[in-house]
Amino acid sequence: LTMNAAGDIIDSWTQWDYLFQDGRGPHQVIISPYDPEHNVWIVDDMRHQVFKFTNDGKKLLLTLGESGIFGDNDDPTHFRRPTDLAFLPDGSFFLSDGYGNTRVLKFDKNGKYLKMWGTRGTAPGQFDTPHAIATDRNGRVYVADRSNDRIQIFDAEGKFLDQWPNIHNPYTIRISEDGYAWISSGVLNKF
Repeated sequence: LTMNAAGDIIDSWTQWDYLFQDGRGPHQVIISPYDPEHNVWIVDDMRHQVFKFTNDGKKLLLTLGESGIFGDNDDPTHFRRPTDLAFLPDGSFFLSDGYGNTRVLKFDKNGKYLKMWGTRGTAPGQFDTPHAIATDRNGRVYVADRSNDRIQIFDAEGKFLDQWPNIHNPYTIRISEDGYAWISSGVLNKF
């Protein structure tokens, strides 16, 4: 659904409903802050796919993953319940592949796979449900490592930099332009 500032529905993208059949629908809707065309990205965790649409919803520009087919942690072309996207100014982006896998993948602006990192565990660079991902203006990558109750911070190449422990079940993370981190805890119902 597309809504105006008053909350009125101005468009409904029912033409794409078939993409989400036998699933529960989109897990995330994201628009890159660096994209002048404001393309719309949809992460579908149940169908193991990521879609990129034009801002008006008329064209499907890119599909990553294969409907209903999941991959393991070492397969860069198939996901296992992906959760979120984050972008860099050059158009490259990161995908947290977090419900079934325990990794972060990086792609170039055209969707070409570049690299991935992460395994299951509690050590730095390991994950247990990487549920959300964000970037800051310095190119750092923040991963909400939900079941490990922490935020992990990496450089754009996946090198571990730091972590913020004791954040109970972080569901979402966003970094504002002024550098503040906004984190929601789904279990505690706090933001």
